[in-house]
Amino acid sequence: MAKREFLQLADRYDPHRHNVAGWFISEKLDGTRCFWDGGLTRGLPTEQVPWASILDPKTGEKKAKIKPVATGLWSRYGNPIMAPDWWLNQLPCCPLDGELWAGRGKFQLCRSICGGDIPDERFDKIVFAVYSTPPLDAIFSTGQIKNTNMVCNVEYPSIETWILQRFDSRGRRFKGVPVPKRCLGDDFRFLQLDQPFGKELAVLNTALENTDASVCYLHPQTKLIDIPDGANQQVEDYLQRVLDQGGEGVVIRNPEAVWTPKRHRAILKYKPFSDAEARVTGFTSGRETAKGSRLLGKIGALIVDYQGKRLELAGLTDAEREFADPMARDWATNNPGIDAPYWAEGKQFKKGQAVTFKYRELTDDGIPKEARYWRRRDAE
Repeated sequence: MAKREFLQLADRYDPHRHNVAGWFISEKLDGTRCFWDGGLTRGLPTEQVPWASILDPKTGEKKAKIKPVATGLWSRYGNPIMAPDWWLNQLPCCPLDGELWAGRGKFQLCRSICGGDIPDERFDKIVFAVYSTPPLDAIFSTGQIKNTNMVCNVEYPSIETWILQRFDSRGRRFKGVPVPKRCLGDDFRFLQLDQPFGKELAVLNTALENTDASVCYLHPQTKLIDIPDGANQQVEDYLQRVLDQGGEGVVIRNPEAVWTPKRHRAILKYKPFSDAEARVTGFTSGRETAKGSRLLGKIGALIVDYQGKRLELAGLTDAEREFADPMARDWATNNPGIDAPYWAEGKQFKKGQAVTFKYRELTDDGIPKEARYWRRRDAE
């Protein structure tokens, strides 16, 4: 079964490599990624939804804690987002992909409101910024979702049958793309449309025209000029304006891109990083990943102390992942994905050594986000 993600993910923009002339650009919002299924699953027990994340990725067994009722609003990893009814009632009856957002610099607030087990009374501070209305056959295309946060086998034929039964029981129809159309008697047919992003915007303008903008709105998109060098400069200028207003970065989208549940190069994110120093206090052992077992027996990440806080830094080269002696390598092979014992050392890293890491920004609690190893301090 082919690998896939639950939602569509962006790759990273490289101004020296990518030609984005004629693409769309928008501010990258720092909130909670979400998918609205049009209300199809609203009120259903979560365990009855075929794409719900109900298995523990580590054990493959049922999770100890599952939010009991679906709302129709789903997180990036297939968990229900518990929005209140008054808020959900404002959303249109069509699939929407976007970001729940509380405003610039309010990442922690957004997470605290959207991550609860019951609807939060502060949801009036949350707005759904929409940038796609993907077709159901793309959202639920057959494939295996397997990452550290979600494990689920998605089989479109069975999900399509399940959805049709939901339509029959609810008597509701989706607007936008795709549209379930009644053909002969009670037979339904799904329009399986490869709708490029440029045309999705027109569909969304219609789908959201009567929606309360304080709850849900079409995230503004700006078309870049068709000259490569000029478009790249536009990206830099747009990014700087966003940063000056307290934003975190931009997203650039190919107008011909078709929504796909994986990370791909037709959608690019671009954001600056800061750097800081920390001291190595230990190592984690590498583990098998979706890309194979090449990290077994090696250092998985550096454990560092940053202002009294523990961080784990990935981003090492193969040479930097080597342990100093065979005993540590053997231990790591047999004990993947955990902290190495006190006596283990790396070939290129010793405990107490200063390193520099890059990160996107700090959380409200002062924790670096997306921290990755950059270089040893003594090598500068």
